[in-house]
Amino acid sequence: MLDMPIRVRVASAFRANMEPHPAWPHSSERHQRAKLSLAGGVSSPFRAKYPVPLYIAEARGSRFRDVDGHEYIDYGLAWGPLILGHAYPPLVEAIRRQAERSHCLGLQHDLEIEVAEAVQRHVPCAERVAFTSSGSEAVQIALRLARAFTGRTLILKFEGHYHGWMDPVLLSYHPGAGDLPARENGAPVLGSHGQAPNVRENVVVAPWNDLAALETILDRYTGRIAAIITEPVLCNSGCLLPAPGFLAALRSLCDRLGILLLFDEIITGFRMAVGGAQKVYGVTPDLATFGKALGGGLPLSAIAGRAEIMEQIATGRVLYGGTFNGNPLSLAAAACTLAVLLKEDRKST
Repeated sequence: MLDMPIRVRVASAFRANMEPHPAWPHSSERHQRAKLSLAGGVSSPFRAKYPVPLYIAEARGSRFRDVDGHEYIDYGLAWGPLILGHAYPPLVEAIRRQAERSHCLGLQHDLEIEVAEAVQRHVPCAERVAFTSSGSEAVQIALRLARAFTGRTLILKFEGHYHGWMDPVLLSYHPGAGDLPARENGAPVLGSHGQAPNVRENVVVAPWNDLAALETILDRYTGRIAAIITEPVLCNSGCLLPAPGFLAALRSLCDRLGILLLFDEIITGFRMAVGGAQKVYGVTPDLATFGKALGGGLPLSAIAGRAEIMEQIATGRVLYGGTFNGNPLSLAAAACTLAVLLKEDRKST
């Protein structure tokens, strides 16, 4: 069985494709045109809104206006990256200034160091930092680092947590009620057609906030689990806080069993606090991934963690690459975003 939401979203997209909608005639017309060139008529199935995907004319601050003239308060903020809002003037100016110097280098530049040092100063686990372009990429690099460091293969994740769209972790991210395994079964559910079924062999699934079930699963896989990956706050399925003491218990279990603790802070990072959820809860993971808010709306993600784990990149033991890693436009946006967030953080303390 597959995770239900992907089927529902695709079905919704096809429903939206069927007829123009009188309230959004211009969005409807554009969507009919888009279907002839874009697969599904959208660049992500998550944007296939019913009754019709909205086409946006402009956005400023907390609001945007669609091509039919309707104005909206934007609570989604591009799924999270726009922590300073749309077209924030200092951010636009920072991007403009950098674009005049270079918009893509493929070489080193000062902004890489400046932003890495800022992350290092404020994120508890960030002894070393590496940049890439998306949250999905960052998670894959973090898992590779964990497996190489521990010499183990299995990854434990929690039901309902989303760690990107790539095959190795698109498992049990939002399973339908009929697909849920027994509480202590640990069997993952595929998230998409086209995934190789054998990816399930490398992942164990546990229920969120259930320490007893987790301990039972860990006992079953003693000595085989490289890392536990978790959103410190379950943001993919509602917004569920960790039970009191749950994150600290994860830290203790990982220390006792030689497992690395990996926080996926793509959503919580630089949003709950400049130092992320790990700073709020006082629990420091071995590795963490960041994105969305970090880039202020431009594609940027980061992996941060203990030096001895991250240095596997420097030695070449773990391969890490990417044409757009450390892109200067994205890092100019990040430098501006972090400066604003730190200024606001100081005001509130």
